Formats: sequence, structure tokens, C-alpha cells
Amino acid sequence: MNRIKTRRITAREKRNLIIRCILYAVIIILCYILATSGDFHKPLLLIPVSLCIASYAREHTAFITGIICGLLLDVVCGKLIGFNAIILCLMCLGISMLYKYFLTHRLFNFIILAAVGIFIQGVLDYFFFYAIWDYSNVSFVFTNHIMPCCIYTLISALPVYAIIHNINRMLRPNTIRTIEEAVTTDEDEQ
Repeated sequence: MNRIKTRRITAREKRNLIIRCILYAVIIILCYILATSGDFHKPLLLIPVSLCIASYAREHTAFITGIICGLLLDVVCGKLIGFNAIILCLMCLGISMLYKYFLTHRLFNFIILAAVGIFIQGVLDYFFFYAIWDYSNVSFVFTNHIMPCCIYTLISALPVYAIIHNINRMLRPNTIRTIEEAVTTDEDEQ
């Protein structure tokens, strides 16, 4: 009878997981600091960071990352607490599941998903905070504030992807095994 071997986590993998989590936390804190400084036309780095971390994480970790980055983004943008957290946690959960079942870790895949996520966040921000209240010259806000911010954020997704991809390449265990490594027979166990 063939059985699948269960894989035990080694001490090195535990250490690498802790280092990876610390590096993620440092990146999130640096993005928060950069978002609180400067003028209104700056990239919201917390969006591509959360989406990129979610692409490498499991569903529950991606969900929590989306909530944390979304709450920080709410504080930075002065929005209603929880608005961006709901948007980002759902996007991170979706991206985590897409990468788990369908996508591979390629720059093109991430840029397409980041562009969609950034645009959705920008449109929802515009709709719920400007368009719904029927202010005068609302299109001015969209074209001169929301869209440049979305473009800057998408451009900044390239270095964010490079940094997080390299962190995962160096500190993540290789989970791809051949069938011969995964399946053992009763004769091998004896």
C-alpha cells in the first residue's frame, strides 16, 4: 500500500519563517512611514505590498495581511476605519487563492492583478467619498488625484514585487517534490 509522506518542518525552515515575517513587518512599517510623508500625489505602497505578500501566503495569512495593511491605509488616507481594510482583505484573499490554484509567480501575473486591485480600490474610493455626494467638479478629483495616485502605485509595484519575490526565493522552502520523493511503499519503511 502506498502512502504519502508527511513533511516535517525543520528548525531552519522555522527560522526562515520568522525572518520572513520580520522582513514583511519592516516593509509594511516603512511603507506606512513613506505614505504619511509628502504631498497628496504619492504611491500608496501598502496596496502592492499587501497584494504581493498575499500571493505567497496561505488564505488566512493573506486575509490578516490585507486587514492590517488596509487599516494602516485608512489611517494614512484619513478614511473611515475599515473601508480599505475590507477591500484589501478581500483582494488579498482572492489573490492568495488565485496563486494557490491557478497562477504561477511571474511578474506579469502580479502586475495584472495589482493593476486590477489598485483600480478597484481607486474607483471605490472615488465613488464612496466623492461621486456619491454629488460634489461639483467631481471628475477633477478623479482625473487629477485618484488616477495619478493609481498610476504611481502601479509603477511602485515593480520594485515591491522584486523585493518580496527575492525574500521568498531566499527564505521559502522548496515545496515542489517529485512523486518518488513523496510516495513510499511498505518495503521502504521496513
